[in-house]
Amino acid sequence: MEKYNKIPGYVTPGPDEVNIGPCCIGMPLGRILLVHKDSMYCSVSFTKFWTEKDGKEKFAIYDVYYQKDGTGDFKNKKVKFSTEKASFLELRGVFYPLIWQPGKPEIKCGPLSLAWSPWSDVCHVCFFEGADPAGDYGIELAPTPWTNITEVNVFEPRVKWYKYDEGRNYINIPIYKLWDDTEMKKEK
Repeated sequence: MEKYNKIPGYVTPGPDEVNIGPCCIGMPLGRILLVHKDSMYCSVSFTKFWTEKDGKEKFAIYDVYYQKDGTGDFKNKKVKFSTEKASFLELRGVFYPLIWQPGKPEIKCGPLSLAWSPWSDVCHVCFFEGADPAGDYGIELAPTPWTNITEVNVFEPRVKWYKYDEGRNYINIPIYKLWDDTEMKKEK
C-alpha cells in the first residue's frame, strides 16, 4: 500500500475518513456510499476488508441495495439486495500485454460494475466501470455517514453528489464532519 503514497496529493485516509479524489471515493467500513446514474440508484457499504499473501492480495465484502425505478426509495419492495465479494489478486501472465487480473476488482451495482481500488483500509469505488478508461460516464457517487439502509434518503439536501473530475484534489474528511459546511467548502 506504500506505492499509493506516491500519487501526487494522495494521503492515506484514516479508518474513519472519507477520501474524495478525481476518479474515486474511498469509504470507511460500515458507511454507505450512494451511486446514481440516469434513473438508477444504488447503495454500497463495505462490511469487511482484509489482505492475504503479505498484502499482495486484497479482499472486501460489501452489501448492495439496487433501486432502478428512479424514486430513490430503498424501502420499497422493488429494491434488490445482495452481499458481494471483491478481490484484487496478484497479476498472472508473463509480461504486458499478456498479463491479467484474475480477481474480481469490481463493485456490482445493478447493471454497473464499478472499478474497485483497494488502496488502503478505506475501500475506493471509482466513477467508471472496470474495463473503461478513467472518465466521466455520467456516474455520480455520494459519501454519507449513514450506516443503515433505513436512514438513506437520496434527496437529503446534505448529500453531495460527485462526478469524475480530473482537476479535483484529493481530500480526506472525517466521517463526523462529512456534512460540516466548512469541510465541504475546502473541497470546492
